[in-house]
Amino acid sequence: MVRQVQFRQGGELRQYFTNVCNPTILPLSEIARLYARRWDIELAFLTLKRELGLHLIWSSKSVVVLAQVWACLIIAQVLQALRMEVALRAEVDPFDVSLPLLFEALPQFSSAGYDGIVECVRQGRRLGIIRLRLALRIQAPEILPEQLVPLPH
Repeated sequence: MVRQVQFRQGGELRQYFTNVCNPTILPLSEIARLYARRWDIELAFLTLKRELGLHLIWSSKSVVVLAQVWACLIIAQVLQALRMEVALRAEVDPFDVSLPLLFEALPQFSSAGYDGIVECVRQGRRLGIIRLRLALRIQAPEILPEQLVPLPH
C-alpha cells in the first residue's frame, strides 16, 4: 500500500509517494519537506568523499576499511555540530552554512590563533561561509485533520 499526494506550487504539479498511508501521522507538508531534503543526503556523501577523503580506501583489509569509514563518519558528525553552532550563533538555517567552506576556514582561523566559530560567524557572510541557500523551498498546503475525507473502501 502506498499513498500518493499532489498539489500545485507556482503552476507546477508536485507529486509524492509514501508508504505511510495515514495523513494524520505524516501530513502533506511533511512529505514535501522530506522529499526536498533528499539532495542533502547526496551532499552528505559528497562531503564524506571530497572533504574527508573517503573516495580513497586505504587498505583492502576489512578492519582498516571499517576504521576509516567510522573515523570519517565521526569527523562528519563533529563538522555538522560545528555547522549547527555557527548557524545558531549567526541565526540562520544550518543549511545556509557551507560545510565545505566551513571545513576549509576553521583550521585557518585556528592556526592564526582565532576562535574558528566566532570568526566564521563574524566573517561568514563576507567569506561565503554563510549564504542564503538557493535550494527550492517547497510550500505545501496545510490540511487540517477535520478536512481529511477517507477514501471509500
